[in-house]
Amino acid sequence: MTCGFTGVVTCISTVLAAGLVAACASSAAVTRPTVPEAIEAPASATPVYRWFAKGTQNYTCTAKADGSGADWKLTAPEATLFASADEGAAQVGLHGIGPSWAATDGTRFVGNAATANKAPAPNPSAVPWLLVPKKDGDTTGTLGGVSFVQRIDTVGGQPPATGCDTTTVGATVKIPYSATYIFYRGG
Repeated sequence: MTCGFTGVVTCISTVLAAGLVAACASSAAVTRPTVPEAIEAPASATPVYRWFAKGTQNYTCTAKADGSGADWKLTAPEATLFASADEGAAQVGLHGIGPSWAATDGTRFVGNAATANKAPAPNPSAVPWLLVPKKDGDTTGTLGGVSFVQRIDTVGGQPPATGCDTTTVGATVKIPYSATYIFYRGG
C-alpha cells in the first residue's frame, strides 16, 4: 500500500487528535471537597488528583510507657491506590508507612504525620479524616510539587476494641479500610 504525503498527514493528525481527547478526558479537573474546617486545605492550594485507596490499617499491641497495660498502636497503612472507585479501575500507586504515597511513575510524597490535622469521620468505626502536610517528596513527576494530602470518605480501619493487653504485646492486626485521597499543589 502506498500513501501520499497528504494521507500520512491526515492519519497522523487524526491519531494526535484522538490522543489529545483521551488526555483531556483523563485529566478532568479535581473539585475541592466539602470537609470539616479542621482539615481544609489552604485556599491557595489546588487539588490535582483524587485517588481511591483499598487496603489495611495495621496495628501492633504495644505496652503503655507507664506500665498500666497495652494499647493498639498504628504501625503502618498498606493500601493500593486507584484512579477511581470503580471496580477494575487502573492502579495509580501505593500508600504506606511514613505516611507515604508513591505513584506508578516512581515519584513519592512523604507526609508529616506529627503536624497532620484531624477531623472525626462521620462513621465512628472509620479512621479519622486528615490533612497531611509535606515532609519530603519529589519535585517533578506525578507527585512532584504536591504539598498536602487529604484523607476523606473513610470506611473501616479502626483498631479492635479488645484483644490487646499485657499478655498479647507484640501481636499485630490488619484492619480493612478504604478512603479517598486528594492531592494538592501549592498553598
